[in-house]
Amino acid sequence: MNARDNQRDWLVGLLLVLAIGLTANSILGPLALDVIEYRYTESLINQGIGLDAIALLGAAPLALVAAWLVSAQHPAGAVLAFIPSTFAAYMAPQYIIGPDYLGLPGNNERFFLLHMALLVIGISTTVAAWRTIDPSRLRPPTEAADRRRSLAMFGLVAFIFVGRWLTGIIDLFGGSPANADYRENPTAYLLIGLLDLGVVVPAAVAAGIGLRLHAPWARTAAYAVIGWLALVPAAVAAMAITMQINDDSNATSGATAMFVVAAAVFTLGAASLYRPMFHHGAALPDEPASGLATTHMNAKQLARRGDQS
Repeated sequence: MNARDNQRDWLVGLLLVLAIGLTANSILGPLALDVIEYRYTESLINQGIGLDAIALLGAAPLALVAAWLVSAQHPAGAVLAFIPSTFAAYMAPQYIIGPDYLGLPGNNERFFLLHMALLVIGISTTVAAWRTIDPSRLRPPTEAADRRRSLAMFGLVAFIFVGRWLTGIIDLFGGSPANADYRENPTAYLLIGLLDLGVVVPAAVAAGIGLRLHAPWARTAAYAVIGWLALVPAAVAAMAITMQINDDSNATSGATAMFVVAAAVFTLGAASLYRPMFHHGAALPDEPASGLATTHMNAKQLARRGDQS
């Protein structure tokens, strides 16, 4: 067994554990059994239900599909692994740091190890997926595709900074924040701001610049950022829908519609950017694309000779 086989085995194992962890956390939470009682307000509990629904119906199944593709040595497997891994790494800190431990009833601190494990496994799976991918064999490998993906990276940065956080930042600078989300739970609000502006935005900027320079590593980074795009906006939309269904006082039809449209755009956009990795012409991790092409041409030549004889 070579080093690449070991990397695949590790990635498959991490993906399976991640799928189990996401499923267990979703079922134990307010979505189903309500064993985990988060120290959240009613609005945040509604948001937690939407988040757990996406984890159970989206992230966990994708982790299983990615594990199967990696074990089958399909080139899309490790790339697809970025979707559930970045989702878990982004969401787990909110389970740990977001609750109001001193002001609200609950018991989620008893599940600290579970949520910490989701964070560690999410990060570890992201690293393992990165190490398994060969950037030279990512599809499409053209400079035009790099430019298109760089535009997607910069578009994401503009959406997060201008569309999502600019008014909130201005509100914070005023000294007496009036934002409803901030007043609901300042810690959770600022934690999400930290993750968005301190992690996602720098990663997207770096990937976008790298793609403009056609740096090989930037293709892998872009797929990781695109993986985050695939489910996190959908989770935000699911939160808004749950609040609307449960007649949450903080829910508005306009905001819900905006989040649903944004989730559709980003999720469909991520799917279109991932699609080239599923083309039949994509190379397997251990087999260069040129080798596949040569084999295919040789097969055609043999077939012609057979017909002529």
